[in-house]
Amino acid sequence: MSADRLKSHAPHQHTSLLLINAELIDALGETINTNVRICGSAILAVGALTATATDTVIDAEGGLLLPGLSDHHVHLVSYAASLASIDCGPPSVCSAKDLMQAINAPGDGWLRGTNYFEGVVPDLDRNWLDQHGPDRPIRIQHRSGRLWILNSLGLAEIEAAAKDMADHERQQLDQADGRLFNVDALLGQLTRSSEPPIAQASRQLAAFGVTSINDMTPSNDLDTWQWFNRLQDDGELLQRVRLSGRPSLAGIAPTANLAVGETKVHLHEASLPKIDAFITLITQSHRINRPVAVHCVTEVELVFTLSAFETAGCIQGDRIEHASVIPEAIIPIIKALNLSVVTQPNFIESRGDDYAEAFTKDEQATLYRVNSIRQAGISVAFGTDLPFGNPDPWKAMQAAVDRTTQSGLIMGVDEDITPEQALMGYLGTLDHPFTPQIIQPGGPGDACLLSLPWQLVRNRLSADLVRMTIRDGKIIYRKT
Repeated sequence: MSADRLKSHAPHQHTSLLLINAELIDALGETINTNVRICGSAILAVGALTATATDTVIDAEGGLLLPGLSDHHVHLVSYAASLASIDCGPPSVCSAKDLMQAINAPGDGWLRGTNYFEGVVPDLDRNWLDQHGPDRPIRIQHRSGRLWILNSLGLAEIEAAAKDMADHERQQLDQADGRLFNVDALLGQLTRSSEPPIAQASRQLAAFGVTSINDMTPSNDLDTWQWFNRLQDDGELLQRVRLSGRPSLAGIAPTANLAVGETKVHLHEASLPKIDAFITLITQSHRINRPVAVHCVTEVELVFTLSAFETAGCIQGDRIEHASVIPEAIIPIIKALNLSVVTQPNFIESRGDDYAEAFTKDEQATLYRVNSIRQAGISVAFGTDLPFGNPDPWKAMQAAVDRTTQSGLIMGVDEDITPEQALMGYLGTLDHPFTPQIIQPGGPGDACLLSLPWQLVRNRLSADLVRMTIRDGKIIYRKT
């Protein structure tokens, strides 16, 4: 008989889950074995519990039971779209020959590629795609998410589709070389013939143990809110969502599983906004008690952001997204402003070898810091930045522990943290990302059950160990 086989009660009586023989872990890494009852949106009890007629009993067999993981920085729609796209970058595509082979696979209609990197084909443009690509519209996204490269057929398609758009929008789409910057929302609007496979993306996140996400797409607005709300009602979007984005989201009443998040500001070093306008945006957001989250992947963007916060002031919840580069002298300034950081150590693993070529040894020590900013008293939580980062949070945890690139290079060795600390980076709730949760009575009814106890997991942090994911007392993923 399977350990997960349900007791033979009538289905309508199953109102709670009783997990027996489960291992729990606290914030210090101490563990105990006990039983846990989850009913709906809450954990009812922990301890020596006896099964009742309304329990569905699951034997955890000593496996670690965690709160459901929260990914604090994602781009869900882009991730879903990437599942129906061609991978155009490392490690699967590393040369011009690889790229030609990838994009010339059989198919018709729009070809959508993702993860392109200059190391594959320097200065990829319209002419290269016309010469080497298939006879169909093509759009390929740079792995940063900021750049799309289109062939001539693709440009012609969007030119025709954009004929009724405003002049300034059409001008953004009119580039002779086919290289279009910062037009992700516009291109999606013009080329999307059907919704991306959100349900597939959501199920994959559930398989990682993820029950909550903060979607940080800057263009998120009321339409996105209504779309996500419908997807949740239809059972296609399984995770709780905190929707960060445009200022226009402010004031929308939350539902049980969808809430407004931070005002998202996506800075670009080459075209920074006027500092006074940036300060005004922060101030206006603060007036309605809405925190601000600022995309900072360069030192210039970070210094610009800190200067704005020094003038506007900070409120609880204001945060730096990515903090990809933090010179040591800037750490005390972040702490003095009481800003928090949501970072992605997974980029050390996936892009570290590229960083090793682009940055000096001293500069490499400033990349995706974790330990030093924690030691300085700065609150830190993790996100994957999917699909621009690997969507698997367990890979991010492992990268935070070993700081190892794909080739085996150790980068920023002093920034490594313990497996326990890495795990806590994904255990904060969406509204309190920097306060790790533990399984305890009254806690959310979301959980992630692993197949092994912590001492066998801590040295091999892997999504393969996720056995079951529970949200609101319902099983949304079960490993088969």
